[in-house]
Amino acid sequence: MFEFFPWLIGLALVALFWWQSLGARWAARRAALAACENADVTFIDELAFQRISLARGALKRRYRFEFYRRGDRRYAGYVDMHGQRVAHIEMEPYPL
Repeated sequence: MFEFFPWLIGLALVALFWWQSLGARWAARRAALAACENADVTFIDELAFQRISLARGALKRRYRFEFYRRGDRRYAGYVDMHGQRVAHIEMEPYPL
C-alpha cells in the first residue's frame, strides 16, 4: 500500500500544476482581450506559451498573442503572469 504513496503524491502535484497553469492561461487571455479592446485593436490569435521561470516564490509565465489594427499586418503582444496575477501587458507599437 505505501509503495503507491510517492506516486500518488507525484500525480497530485502534476495535477495541481496543470490546474494552476490553466487558471493562469485563462486570466492572461482575459487580460489580452481587455488590452486589445481598450486599444481599439482586434485580438486575432489564441495565446501562445513563451516561457516559465521562478520569481519570488511564484511561477512567472509569459504568453504571446497577436493583434491587428487595420490591414493584414500582425503585431505582437505579451502578458506576464506572476502566479495567477497579471503582472504586465506589453503591445508592439502600431499605427493609429
